[in-house]
Amino acid sequence: MLIDIENIIHKRTNRRLPKWLIRVAEKAIHQTEINQIISSGEHLTPAQFIKHALKELNIKYKILESAKIPLDDRYIFVANHPFGGADGLMITDALLGRFSDVGTIVNDMLMHIEPLKPLWIPINKYGNQHSLHSQTYHAALDSQSKQILTFPAGFCSRITKGEVADTEWHNRFIKDAKRYHRKIVPVYVDGTLSRRFYNIYRVRRALGIRLNVELLLLADELFRQRGRCFRIVFGSPLDADLIEGNSPTEKCRTVREIAYSLKTTMPN
Repeated sequence: MLIDIENIIHKRTNRRLPKWLIRVAEKAIHQTEINQIISSGEHLTPAQFIKHALKELNIKYKILESAKIPLDDRYIFVANHPFGGADGLMITDALLGRFSDVGTIVNDMLMHIEPLKPLWIPINKYGNQHSLHSQTYHAALDSQSKQILTFPAGFCSRITKGEVADTEWHNRFIKDAKRYHRKIVPVYVDGTLSRRFYNIYRVRRALGIRLNVELLLLADELFRQRGRCFRIVFGSPLDADLIEGNSPTEKCRTVREIAYSLKTTMPN
């Protein structure tokens, strides 16, 4: 099934937008280009489709491991979120190169990309969590074979005090790691989006606009990454009970600091 933004908006809001606005939205999300990628790879498995999408987007990555990750354990991989799209594709692809069963926690809007649905664990970031989503989420965490990837910030990185970094991470992965007896692996992805994206964010904040308008630019930002090669570092597995901190929030901050410290292991 191809992407139809008009139908998606109607189903989620029960409203019909003017045709001119739909055309603007279609162009903003690169609907034609995305549908071409979907059409040309619809016969592929999810793992093959990710490689196909990265190839079509001409996005490459290089893995720099700072520690060995045993294949016989269960993990929650937690990463910074600089891109809001490309990072998820790259890390998921890297994990599929080592593990046969991988699930990535994503905004449920991405469930409209049919070839990748088997890899996604959907959550609703802009409303009440659907009971079916909740069941899928907990079943994935409870799985004895599935490795989990999540972006604890929930949103892609923003610019604060002159630096691009994630907003505060949510501590749910700490609680999940304890509940489902999983190790935590911090991951760092090197990169930024365009100045335009961060400038719009700053203007929105300055004007007191709460609506996340820059979200509409993420598809275009994905296509702007064409021709680039990104570096990714995987840290050492951590036992949630041994992470520094007296509460899930404090432990979460410690893991975030560890993830960002992995940048220092990258060669200049």
